[in-house]
Amino acid sequence: MKYRKILCGLLLACLLCGCHTMEIHRARPEYTVTVVLKALGSHYWLDMRSGMQQAAKELDIDLILLSPSGELENQEQQDFIADALQADTDILLFAPCDSYDTKWVVEAAAAKQIPVLTVDTRSLDADLPYIGSDHAQIGALAAEYLSSTLPAGGSIVIMAGSQQQASHIDRIDALRRCLDSRTQIAEIFYTDMTQTSGYNTIKKMAGQDFDAVFCANAVIGQGVAAGLLEMGCQAEIIAVDTQADAYQILEDGTMDALLSQDGYTIGYEAIAAAVHTLETGELPEDKLFASQLLTSPGKEAAGT
Repeated sequence: MKYRKILCGLLLACLLCGCHTMEIHRARPEYTVTVVLKALGSHYWLDMRSGMQQAAKELDIDLILLSPSGELENQEQQDFIADALQADTDILLFAPCDSYDTKWVVEAAAAKQIPVLTVDTRSLDADLPYIGSDHAQIGALAAEYLSSTLPAGGSIVIMAGSQQQASHIDRIDALRRCLDSRTQIAEIFYTDMTQTSGYNTIKKMAGQDFDAVFCANAVIGQGVAAGLLEMGCQAEIIAVDTQADAYQILEDGTMDALLSQDGYTIGYEAIAAAVHTLETGELPEDKLFASQLLTSPGKEAAGT
């Protein structure tokens, strides 16, 4: 009965604040793991959800999975987190929409003795365990590829995501730090990480000289590729995420390089880490997943 009351409360909150999605996978009541992602609007997040679902099934736990309507909807995400901490959950995992606004989560969870982990994106204002990609390595790999591919004095346009999210901050910082000194960053655009934003933003660059575009995700990359094609502009496109649709445009040469990010594995391992924490009472160490550089046929990879 207690679980049903909590479930009804969560469903009501979900409806009131316009929840993009809510899924509950019921197994047994020994452990309940609540996850609040940033979105479910791309294959990367859908893959992460699948990994979490598989881990929950294998580890025989209850999984409550929530997400706001978009990756920049911080207030919406905060509402879900606050509701989750009031519910009967044993541990909370979340991917911060704002890495500088997580300290309150730690304090609220501590009051209820609920451990907290971050997935995909780390916190920048609190010391929380992190499970996800090594975003600094992603930026360094991108810099290595672009430095070796572009002509001396080449220029790069960056299509980033939120300035408030550590994943994008870490990638851009590493890219800047590791680029060959002869290679210049022409401009950095911060987008909502959709295909439309990639398309519209690159179209604004019409008539300007640049040699490459580094995209925060493969969805932006697809929009950039479409925009460049319409403009008749030749430029290297390198993006982050390895998913079926991105692989396809890599294979056909529309995109030049991809930096791998395996959402399924990250999701699976995040749930495994959460269950290990509940079983041992010990918070996990950060778990970073290395990326590989994949290039379209005929191009030589700069490294892995």
